[in-house]
Parts: sequence; structure tokens; C-alpha cells
Amino acid sequence: MKQSSKGSVTGPRRRDIMLAAGGLGAGALLAGPAQAMARNKAPTGSDAAFALRFSGDGPALTSLRAAGDAFDTDYLEPGQALGHVTLAYRRDGGAPWRTVDTAGLTPARPPHHHTEDRVAAYEITDEAGPALGLTLRMGLEDGALAWQIALTNRAGAALEIGDLALPLPLNTEFKAKQPATSSVLKHSFISGHGSFLFWMRSNSVGPYLVMTPERETQLEYWEPRQGAKQDSDSPEHAYRPYRVFIHAAAAGDALRAAGGRWRQPLTSLTLAPGEARRFGARFRWAADYAGVRDTLVAQGGVDVEVAQGMTLPTDLAGRIALRSQDPIDAVEAEFPDQTTIIPLGSRNGRHIYELRFRRLGENLITIRHGAGRATRLEFFATEPVETLVKKRAAFIASHQHRDPAKWYNGLLAEWNMETGALLGPDNYDRITGWRIYEVTCDDPGLSKPAYLATKNAEHPVQAEVAALDYYVEHFVWGGLQRTTEEEDSYALYGIPDWKKNRDSDDPGPKGRKHYWRPYDYPHIIAMYLGLYRVATRHPGITTRLDAATYLERAFGTTRALFTIPLKIAEWSAYETGFYNEVVIPELIDALEAAGETAKAAELRGHWVRKVDFFVNGGPDLFGSEYPFDSTGFESTQALARYALDHAGQPGFPVGHAAARRFSDAQIAANLFCRGVIEPAYYYLGSDYRAAGGDAFTLTYMAQMGGWAILDHALNDADDARPGLRLAATSFLSAWALVNSGTADSDYGYWYPGQANDGASGGGFEPSAVGTTWLGQPHHRGSWYYSSESDLGFCGALRMAATLVSDDAIFGRVCFGGTLDERDGWLTISPRDGVRRRLHARLARQRLDLEVQGARLAADAGLAWHPADARLRLTLDGEAQRHPPALRLRGLPKGRYQVTGGGLFTVTGEAAWVRVALPPGVREGTVERV
Repeated sequence: MKQSSKGSVTGPRRRDIMLAAGGLGAGALLAGPAQAMARNKAPTGSDAAFALRFSGDGPALTSLRAAGDAFDTDYLEPGQALGHVTLAYRRDGGAPWRTVDTAGLTPARPPHHHTEDRVAAYEITDEAGPALGLTLRMGLEDGALAWQIALTNRAGAALEIGDLALPLPLNTEFKAKQPATSSVLKHSFISGHGSFLFWMRSNSVGPYLVMTPERETQLEYWEPRQGAKQDSDSPEHAYRPYRVFIHAAAAGDALRAAGGRWRQPLTSLTLAPGEARRFGARFRWAADYAGVRDTLVAQGGVDVEVAQGMTLPTDLAGRIALRSQDPIDAVEAEFPDQTTIIPLGSRNGRHIYELRFRRLGENLITIRHGAGRATRLEFFATEPVETLVKKRAAFIASHQHRDPAKWYNGLLAEWNMETGALLGPDNYDRITGWRIYEVTCDDPGLSKPAYLATKNAEHPVQAEVAALDYYVEHFVWGGLQRTTEEEDSYALYGIPDWKKNRDSDDPGPKGRKHYWRPYDYPHIIAMYLGLYRVATRHPGITTRLDAATYLERAFGTTRALFTIPLKIAEWSAYETGFYNEVVIPELIDALEAAGETAKAAELRGHWVRKVDFFVNGGPDLFGSEYPFDSTGFESTQALARYALDHAGQPGFPVGHAAARRFSDAQIAANLFCRGVIEPAYYYLGSDYRAAGGDAFTLTYMAQMGGWAILDHALNDADDARPGLRLAATSFLSAWALVNSGTADSDYGYWYPGQANDGASGGGFEPSAVGTTWLGQPHHRGSWYYSSESDLGFCGALRMAATLVSDDAIFGRVCFGGTLDERDGWLTISPRDGVRRRLHARLARQRLDLEVQGARLAADAGLAWHPADARLRLTLDGEAQRHPPALRLRGLPKGRYQVTGGGLFTVTGEAAWVRVALPPGVREGTVERV
């Protein structure tokens, strides 16, 4: 949810149709009850037929649809054609590359065609005479749409093919005021013989269009679409569709000259005189994600499942499961001396391997399969999560402007990892134009204090709390935020910074009342709530204000969120999902616990009104300041959670059926714009914007939306296990942006040097070269500004938990921790960064546990004997203000005894119980009596 290119901000744009997500795609992953949506309207899977339209007598398609589709979806972009190729060749290895695009050529003879098949032959010549014969075929074959390319060397000497690219002008641009189902989102994995792409609609209803290379064809490189604004306001380029490359040596020369980077081999093909080679790809329909996976296997690829994640901390082992018709000949590490690969045998038709990485940064795992074929998996190894959590907070606190002569005294500053520049209103560094707001306010500027406060509520450090208090005292109260002595108390100034707005000559909404942007408010709410928790939980930490003041400010800021933007700009905070607003129900509970029942009731009224709108009002779940945005799914899950937990209660405006429908719709929408199948660390578990994985992945929504997947899996899914796997992957994914390391690794993979240890990039750019959303040229990798990444780390701290699952593919696994099984005991060492929560989903038992007022020890912190319903806990001894307690759900009915003599009764496995532990306890037990 970003600014417009003119620097102004408007309210959320809405389409006329609610995105009816929650159908086949989400059902296949999370086993929700809404799988039957649109099932009887039209073929939605592999049984669908192709409805094709060719370009006159030409070889290419101008329309690609599913026959009898219930929705008006043309998978091809209007005015474009699918079936041409581009290539680069040369006769002499030292000569410049010559480029050819068949879209601009005339076939050597009239194309052969009938209604379902076109063949066109081209003769390519240059000043030296005949060079290449090129034949293209596009047509139906064995239920698939086959695209075949044949090259023949017509020259008298060898020819080198440097590029052979397939332009894919699929209908992927989401435009305002068009039906949600008119466009499709691209999911892609370009990595050798196991490459694949698929396109799906935002309602998640099949069919999905799946593209795979033919057996002797590999894909090794891609270039993003040009000529349409999607996630970028960069200048328009001449139109060029997204392209995948069978060979890309010539493109590699160009990208290296432009400063680009690429991790996979870029190859060329040398043809002897008269030699011919054939390449091809096939398109098929699939019903859902499971259908896509089955298609990959049927077409000779490798279906990869991942347990733990593809961003993998060095203290955790990951697993991969490989399903293929090919024999798996080898699984090879890029750095074998620093990688452990252990075969774990076969299970359910899959070959399973355990992986551990010791080399920080990117790590390729190459799968050798089927007589010389290869598929490459891209992993990223990080330091342990708890190390990252603490390093990131320490870095933020230590990069603060402290100069009483500056109006921005106290600002927690942006940092350029490439140049070492500390940004501020006197030095915007490489950020120009309207984007300068990134330095002081809005989601980027306000994410840093939100994360710092959220982290210190878990792991308090006096210097970090002091930095927060300094920020509040000197930058926020009476600066960024209006005080209780001012009109519109608790309002927050928007772009470009509070100083320009407070000093503006304009007394209205564009000047001195520029505090109508509701996105800003939840970050400050989260900051105050975090400081309140520091003041109430941690007696060894000194805060400048007392707990009651932090709580009052959190309340006042929340009230302002719902009232002031509506009054000033008629922008309703009830109708848009905001990052970090998931803390509002927690704030309501904190007010209740503090005896502020009237204030709790007031905020509850606002929150219930928002729940009512989202569940019963039919909003566009992707609606924001763009026709398509993926930024609301932490919020919508929180709204769904509240609706499901309160549905049917007297006076509550949401019924059970409506709550469930909304829950299913919003989780499917979350999955639609997320990497669910694509096995690369910057895709799997990451959110996608409209560019469909071509730009800006591993954003803050990777982890914020990951919290939503975890909450849904634990509480709402019929089968939690697939959701737990994806949630764990999402949780770990964006930690790859944190630049951290040891002295041996020079303190960071992305931007080495101790000065950058704990800094973070704001996103990941998958393409070899391009421009970030902030307007800076980039090469493949992490940004050098942190931008909004700390929003994601807020979400990660909320979802941090150790998960134990009897997984259908991997067997019993532990996510976010280690597991040792002996004599019926499951001994768990949490490695999730917070060490307070455990969720177990075994085949016949479940357990949810949260430690309050203490933390589980990092080594063997919890032992559980499911058969005997016994628990043993070891706490780390960290001093907290209140005696420790447990929240438990899932123990069998019965009476239980706690260390120290306390007794409690479990009346039902679905009910939460809170159990007090003796003060100062280090080891405790819970057992049935």
C-alpha cells in the first residue's frame, strides 16, 4: 500500500466484485470446507479442454482459454501473440551477437495450419548467406498444448546460439475497474530441467494453466516484462513480454555489463553444419496446487516439498522430499565441505533428504535425475533466528540521530548498507522525489520503532528501551504525534515528515492537518503496547514513562485511527486492512486486565465494526491504493479470527456461516499471491505483488501473512499439517534479508563488513538487473535500504513458535526447534527466537502451550509424554515481574497436578486453561492424577 507517483495519497480503490477466493486452490492446501466453490460450473482441472484462437495465418495464438470456463478469462494478454521466439546467434566466437525475433519475420513458405495446429518455417540469413532454419509449431497433442521449436544450421561452419527465448505474453496485468477474474498471476520456478510456470486467477478457482519444458529442454534464465506499471513507478519502457530462456549466454553478457548477477549457469549451443536440435514446452490444465504438482511429475519434472524452510538457520536441519518419474541419481551441495546431506529413505513415493548448512548465505542444491538432467534448488543459510532477532534490534537502536539542535532528534534512522550512509532529513542519500518520506515516517520509518518495541517486550535490553524512549520523547510526542494539549489529540502526521506539515502554510489536509493516513497509526500503537509490556513484565528494565501512560497512549492512538482520518479525509479505517493492527485485540485485553473497562469497550466497538464490514460488507480483499495489492492478509486473518471466535454471541453482528465463508475466502487470497510450490528461498513462503515474483519478494507480508497461515492452520483447517509446513517456511523466509554473520564470514553475505552486521534489506529482487520500488538500480539480491522490512519482523515475533507435526510427507517433524524421541517422551529444544510457544499436531493428539512470565530454556526446554499426558518444563530463569504461568489446550480430560502442589481440571481438549507456576521455578511438571 504505497504512495502515488505524485506524492499524494488517496483512499482505497475498490472493484465491483468481491474476490471469491477460498475455492479449489486453498482447499487442496489447507483442507478447508469451501472446496466446492464453482466446482459444478465448468471444468476446472486437467479435464478442461483448450479453446484457442490463432493469429490469422500466423504460427502464434492470440487467445487461450479453457473451454466452457465459468469465468471470462483469457490467459493471453489482449493484442499479444504466444508462439514466437527470440534468439541470438553468431558465426564467430568473438563476433557480436545477432538477434532475431520471429514476430517480425515472414515465414519462408505459407504456414501449415488447421483449427488446432500451426506450423511455420523461417530461413534466417545474414550478409554471409544462409544461417539458420527455424521451424515453429503450436498445436494440441495428447490433451496438451505443445509448443515446439526446431533449429538447423544452414551455414557452412559452426554456429553458436547464445539466446533462445520464449516470450510469454500472459494476461498478468491487474487493471482498475476490470473483473477480478480477467487477469491471472504468474508463479514460476526457472531452474533447469525441473522448471515450471503456472498461472491462476485471484479467486483460486481452477483451471490453473501449467507450463513445463519438454524432456530435452531446460530453462535457465528469465527476464521480466517491460512496458507496464505493476509494482514500480519507473519510467515506461517499450513493451516486451516476460521471457524464459532455454539458452542465455548472450543475455548473460548483457546483464554482466549492466552490473547484474545470476546464480545459475547460462549456456550457449553450438551447432555443427547441418546439425539440427529440437526444443519444446507444453501447457496443461490443473485443478489446483495438487494438480500442478502432479503435472510436474507427469511431464518429467521434480515435485519438491520442503520441511523447515528454504531460508535455513545453521542450528536447524531442513528436509526435502523429491517426487519424480526420473530416478534421483544424486543430490549435490554447492559447498560440500560446509553442507551435510543425509538420505532418509523413501516415504509415500518420495525420496527424502535432510540438509544442514554451515556456510552463511546462498547455497545451491543440485538434483541430478534421469540421465544427465538437473534441477537446482536455491537455499539461504542464516545465523540462528534468536541471533537475528537480537542483532536487528541492536542495529536499529544504535543508528539513531541524537542531536538536540536537529528537529528530527531521536529519529531511528535508515542506513545504506552499500555506502555506509546514515540517512536523515538532511541527507536523503539516493532516495529522491516523493519517496523521501521513507526516511522519517509512514510504513518504512515507523516500522523500526514498532519492531524495536515488539522485540524488547520479548528480549529486553536497557539501551534499546532507552533508545525507544528517546525517540518517543523527542521525535514522536509533540512532533510526529499531536499531544493531549492539542486539537485532534494522538493524530499522526503523514508524508513527507511531521516538520513540513506542522510548519506548513496550508491549514488543511495537505498541510497542518495532514494526519489522515490510517496506515501510520498501528505502528505507533504497536510501539506503545510493546513499551507497556516492557514496563509491566521486566522489573530489571527502566522506562521513562510508567506503564499506565504507555497504555493510555496506545488507547488514544487507536481511537484516533478510527476517528481522525474519517473526519479529516473521509478515509474509513474500517474498510482497509493495515499492517500491525492485529495488536488491537491484544490492546483491548490489556485495557480490560488493567481495569480500563470503558476504554476497552470503546475500542471493541470500533474493532467489531471493522469485523462486520469485512465479513458482511463484501470488500475487495486485494483492494488498496493499487488495483492489486497483497498487503492486507495479516489483518484479514485477525478479523476472521475474531469473527470465528465470537460468531453467534448475543449482539455480535456475524454468524457462524458468514464467519467461515470469510475465513476461507481470505486465506485463499493470501495463498494466491504467495509462493506455495516454487522451491527457491525467495519464492517459497514469500508473498507476491502484481509482478508475480519478478520483483520485490520476501517483503514484510512474507511473515505477516505467514502469521495468518499459521493461525488458520492451527485453529481452522481440517488438516493443519500442510499449513504448518508453509507457515514455518514463511516465518523463516524473510530473515534472509538480515545482513548478519561472524568474523569468519565478514559479518554478512549481502553487504560484508562489521558496520552492516544486523542491518536489513527492504526486499529481495529476483531479476538479474532492474530498479527497486524505491527507485534505485539493483542487481539480483537484497536491497541496501531496510524500508518496511521491520514490519515483517514484527509479524515474525508474533508467530514465533516451535511446531511438532506428524506430517503426511515427512513423518514426525519439528519446525522452529529440535526434537528428540525416547521412551515415549518428545524432548523439544525451541529455536524459534522467542521460546514461549509450542504447537503440536500429532496423528491423534494435539497440544498448544504458551509460557507467560518466563521463557523455555533453549536446550531441552520442554518434554512431553503424549501417552501419559505429562509435561516437563525447564525455564531459562530470566527475571520477570510476575510469577510464570502456562496456557494450555489439548490435554485429555482429567485432573492435573502442577509442580508445587497446584491442581487444575481439564474439561475438554478444545478449551484453554491457565495454570500458575510457583514463583522462581526453573523446572516444573504437569501430570494427570
